[in-house]
Amino acid sequence: MKIIYHHRTLGDGAEGIHVKEMIAAFRDLGHDVSVLSPVGEKTGQASQTRTWAERIKKLLPRAFFEFLEIGYNAAAFLALLRLVRKLKPDFIYDRYITFNASAVLLGKLAGVPVVLEVNSPLALERSQQPDERLIFRRIAHALEKWICANAYRTLVVSTPLKEYLVSIGVPASKVHVVPNGVNLARFAASVAPDSGLREKLGIAPGAGVVGFVGIMRPWHGIDLLMEAFVALEGRYPQPLHLLLVGDSPILQELEALIEKLGLRGRVTITGRVRHDDIPRYIALFDAAVSPKATFYASPMKIVEYMAMGKAVVAPGTANIRDLITDGVDGCLFDSDSRESLAQALEGLFRSPGRIADIGAAAKKTTLEKLNWNRNALTVLDWVG
Repeated sequence: MKIIYHHRTLGDGAEGIHVKEMIAAFRDLGHDVSVLSPVGEKTGQASQTRTWAERIKKLLPRAFFEFLEIGYNAAAFLALLRLVRKLKPDFIYDRYITFNASAVLLGKLAGVPVVLEVNSPLALERSQQPDERLIFRRIAHALEKWICANAYRTLVVSTPLKEYLVSIGVPASKVHVVPNGVNLARFAASVAPDSGLREKLGIAPGAGVVGFVGIMRPWHGIDLLMEAFVALEGRYPQPLHLLLVGDSPILQELEALIEKLGLRGRVTITGRVRHDDIPRYIALFDAAVSPKATFYASPMKIVEYMAMGKAVVAPGTANIRDLITDGVDGCLFDSDSRESLAQALEGLFRSPGRIADIGAAAKKTTLEKLNWNRNALTVLDWVG
């Protein structure tokens, strides 16, 4: 098939990984993908561009910036029209972003199916941000509903996200849950623990490792994880180490919490690590944790942990249950409960065989269901 992949992002962070992997999955399956976006195919290389964009955004009045976002529709519509006339694609794959109706509108007018990928309810999310609330909130919400309702198919990453879209008036028949996947070639391949890396990170010989991967933002629950780790240490006799892989905009606050909890020397925060290097760090984990997630998210870190055969501990919310069957291929705890998280971790460390069994089942789940090629095949079945 001929596919046009359209997105209006800078291709950095998790969004860049998602864009890159879906394009690669379509191509691996033998299809021709043409990319239309502000950064072309430069996913994962836009950190500097993002910094400048954020600076410019702060300098502009919010209303003017949102007006530019709305105005992007005209430029994207014309660019897509030219590409559609040139390529005659079988379908357009569009990554949803606030105000952007260009692909869905063109698809309706040109008779080209548009598969819309929705990763978050952006009109809701941006309306709730205290530092940059949407000025044109009603327009954003109205467009979000129209875009999701008028795409050929709307792909969402979690059951709660589908429920939210249905609650605002999007027909349930249009919305399909397809959780995030993983690159099996990178994460499901066997990666032996690197003793040199372990030593470099200050992990004592023989210590069990509780791990987390990702940017540590205020809502990611790192404070909850640290408190649960302290509780775990108090009841588990063997030495333990908490390995936090990533950077944090609240690093000073985390360092202060480490001092307050008396964890100095038993917690390592690595700083930013390239995504291609993440498997080397996950290979050191005994238990892999995702302490918190927004109600609609499909955390990519969880699927990457699972692909590497790690025993995952995560909150038992509806979106996480899209990924994990409790006690089979992961362990779920009561959301926001330090004690429940500590108990889940203790149950694993006191039963190494259970760690291995859950890890093996988790890897099997990703091989069979939670991978990018499976997601791409699902989309292709819709339009084929």
